[in-house]
Amino acid sequence: MIKENSNRIFSGILAFAVIVLFVLHFSGKKDKEVENQPVQQGVLLGKPGEVKIAYVFVDSVLANYDFYKIVTDRLLSKKSSLEKELSGKGESFQKEVTDFQYKIEKKLITSWDAEARQKQLTEKQQVLQNLQNDMQNTLARDEQDVTIQLHDSVLSAVNSINAKLGYNLVLSNTFGGGLLYADNYMNITKQVLDRLNETYRKTNSK
Repeated sequence: MIKENSNRIFSGILAFAVIVLFVLHFSGKKDKEVENQPVQQGVLLGKPGEVKIAYVFVDSVLANYDFYKIVTDRLLSKKSSLEKELSGKGESFQKEVTDFQYKIEKKLITSWDAEARQKQLTEKQQVLQNLQNDMQNTLARDEQDVTIQLHDSVLSAVNSINAKLGYNLVLSNTFGGGLLYADNYMNITKQVLDRLNETYRKTNSK
């Protein structure tokens, strides 16, 4: 059991949860104002009282969002560093276990010393398991923080665009998602992506 647990290192690959945007903003404009608004690309403008709908390809946003690329590299680098640290400690522990087993087989250690050494190794095993759990929890928290940042950033971009386009419902779509068909002029992915990168670049140029 000690040997098996000492070789355990992180096997989970960082996976960013797909951002699901389901934003519903009902404009309080009067019917006359809606009728006089010019038709703009990316929005379905119907008759007064009808819902105006747009959609965003989230996969495309993530693939081309500057912040997503940078933060992904950071998380992967941190994960690799933690795995290396844990792997090194695990290999060192394994050597101690192998040495202990050799001494037992060759009867180079007394039963009293063997019992004491077994206790020490068991305690070290527990320390390694706790370290692994701490590292996994740290990565999970980092992933969650990044997911929240991404969600808030996209939501902010959608709200900003909404001030000009005035849609009521924004649907998110991913590869294999539930959106089977929609006219291309309802696609506001590029507008959202451009706003995200513009905001990110301005923020990081200060």
